[in-house]
Amino acid sequence: MKTQVLISALLLALGATAAHAQAAPGSTDPEYTYRVTVNAAGAYRVTVTSFNGPFHYREVPLLPQNCSGNAGSPVTGAAEMLLFVQPSGPIHAEFHVPMSGGGFGCEIVGEFDLKALDRPPSTNEVDPEMPGQGQKPRMKELPDGINDLRAADPVQIGRNLVNWGEYMTLSASQATVRRSGVCFFPYRYITLNAGPGTAEGTSNSLRRNGINGPLLAFDDLPALSPMTATTVAGQIGLPSGLSTIVLEADAPDYLTESSEYNNLRSVVVNVQGSCY
Repeated sequence: MKTQVLISALLLALGATAAHAQAAPGSTDPEYTYRVTVNAAGAYRVTVTSFNGPFHYREVPLLPQNCSGNAGSPVTGAAEMLLFVQPSGPIHAEFHVPMSGGGFGCEIVGEFDLKALDRPPSTNEVDPEMPGQGQKPRMKELPDGINDLRAADPVQIGRNLVNWGEYMTLSASQATVRRSGVCFFPYRYITLNAGPGTAEGTSNSLRRNGINGPLLAFDDLPALSPMTATTVAGQIGLPSGLSTIVLEADAPDYLTESSEYNNLRSVVVNVQGSCY
């Protein structure tokens, strides 16, 4: 990294066990970002990312409604999302994109349920006379842009803090759980968008002993503005002895990046003692 101040801020965020280093949205910031795409077969999809939390909803199908003749193309800048709070169960979401043709009211629509922890703060009722008829969260369409997602130093596993590419020793006695020959340790590291464009939500993976080795963890990321970061945390299970933990940023290869070569980082961990 070129900016020492940024490194210090990342270390501080890691040490303070921050949820993530990106600032919380203000009154005019979007609660969600989105991108509408079309595949080779001409089918439309939308990816919706929580601005202030982990990535949530990828590749939701968008199907035409109230269209006749040539529907034209989607007017993505005019997209809206409606949230419907149910008496019980998850909040239901409808994503609407008007089309440039196809007659009055022609649009493409996708539906999904919000995850349990995704509770947007918006309470802007579509019809205040009829509560629960839909809320419109603030949204922003992500422009096409180049970003550069990477894991920043350091990485914390158990009580140990080292830089990626280094070696650490962990005692099995530090494990939060020992079960059937596997020791479970908490981990924490920082993912930085060092590119000039906004990175939409994606996921990182942690694998053991190679990029195609056993999956240890799969972590969703929020959208990241240029030069902002998010702290990733969880728990992984390791056997006694040596393991190489391999991180792949943007594991689904979902983002357009200026460099794909810095997405891989690794650290060697020696677990000493019995995991039974």
